[in-house]
Amino acid sequence: MNTELLTKIDEMIEASTEKLAADTIRLVNINSEKSEPVPGAPWGIGPRAVLDEVLKMGKAAGFYATDYNVGVVSTALKEGQPDLGIWLHGDVVAAGEGWNYPPYDATEYKGCIIGRGATDNKGQLAAIFNLLQIFKELGIELKYNPALYVGSNEELGMQDLIGIPGNPDAKGFLNVCTPPRMSLVPDSGWPVGYGGKGALSVVLRSKTPLHGIQLTAGQPGKPGDALAILDRSDVPQELPMCTVTKGKKTEVFSFSPPTHGAHPNPNGNMITHISGALLDAGLVAEEDKQIFHFLRTLSKDIHGHCLNIAYAHPIMGEPIVATTQIDDVDGYIKVYFRIRYPAGITVDEMEENIKKAVDGFGFIVEKSTPGTPAYLMNPDTKEIKLLTRIANEITGADKPPYTLSGGTYAHRLPNAYAFGMSGNCPPEDFPKGRGGAHGIDECVSLARLKIAMRIYARALLELNDILG
Repeated sequence: MNTELLTKIDEMIEASTEKLAADTIRLVNINSEKSEPVPGAPWGIGPRAVLDEVLKMGKAAGFYATDYNVGVVSTALKEGQPDLGIWLHGDVVAAGEGWNYPPYDATEYKGCIIGRGATDNKGQLAAIFNLLQIFKELGIELKYNPALYVGSNEELGMQDLIGIPGNPDAKGFLNVCTPPRMSLVPDSGWPVGYGGKGALSVVLRSKTPLHGIQLTAGQPGKPGDALAILDRSDVPQELPMCTVTKGKKTEVFSFSPPTHGAHPNPNGNMITHISGALLDAGLVAEEDKQIFHFLRTLSKDIHGHCLNIAYAHPIMGEPIVATTQIDDVDGYIKVYFRIRYPAGITVDEMEENIKKAVDGFGFIVEKSTPGTPAYLMNPDTKEIKLLTRIANEITGADKPPYTLSGGTYAHRLPNAYAFGMSGNCPPEDFPKGRGGAHGIDECVSLARLKIAMRIYARALLELNDILG
């Protein structure tokens, strides 16, 4: 390895801090939550605006910019079909409420950029873009053609890759385009992810309406809120983890900081708090007690034991269950949860087990929607060994490759590896529970992004022997 070249790259990465911050802010300030489809933008104008901005940045930097007209764009170092794709996404989850900083007017604070999408994953997008600029400025000649790819529906189904039947604006990249020979997805942690859990979304409905209680939780725009409205006034003024407001009806409110669905809190969330408080205070009708017991259990049973799906894969571990939302529909409640399941258990098996389990708690399965499938690759390939070695050398760690709980583009792309780049490291004075991906006051550390750029620089150089 050319140590003089590596030194020069490191110097230019360090000198890029101001531009890295500016580019991250530029992208974060685009509200790219999914919205109503319009012609040319099947997931709304926000996600499309990020793609347009990336194309604009790429053309200005002298890259070969391509719009595939399916919700995916790329900026390549060379002309022609890219050999290596580095895949990011420009769409974000809803910001919700409770932020101390504006989600779409990014703030630079103590070496971090704060705003929705900063670490999932617009900061990483800016980092890869700036790294390719450095390679271009230095005139580094690679034997292959690397490219930055940016999609616009990663958070809500990856339909930018697989398509929407009948929608000409969303044919799906994999259906109509040639993917790179190899792909890296910097939407995880170090060193390398060689497998990932599948996804299954489930909606339950109570068999009977609740008696004297309206219950909602995790509503759009309010992902951490739970609210119960009771047709009674004899509610204690103080309930654990709840706020009580009395009037003609009594409102009981609970809140918990939203978390990424791959990492639910094993101690529960706002659903656990409010259902437990109402049960323990004797405020639930006898006919509804099994429903509330189930809500309290399910919302903190993050491995799905109560659903009879807690199969433990020897490598990938147990399923992860995140219970996120409750709707009230004419007194009946709908409960939404998402399962991230390992290889070795099928969707059909889970659906059958869930159906039997919830029947005894007063629920039926109203809807079950499979998402990305589970996948597991051979961890002993030369590519994984190379990437693992580079990441560990630069971070000073000694970690083996791993499997992911969250869903990334690596689930769908051929010959794809989740290759680090988590930039989440909130300032020390951030309140606990803030700063994470999908959370309140989401932030990305510029110092971590620069370390990631160094790792990717080494990887791009050493992949010459594999992709050249």
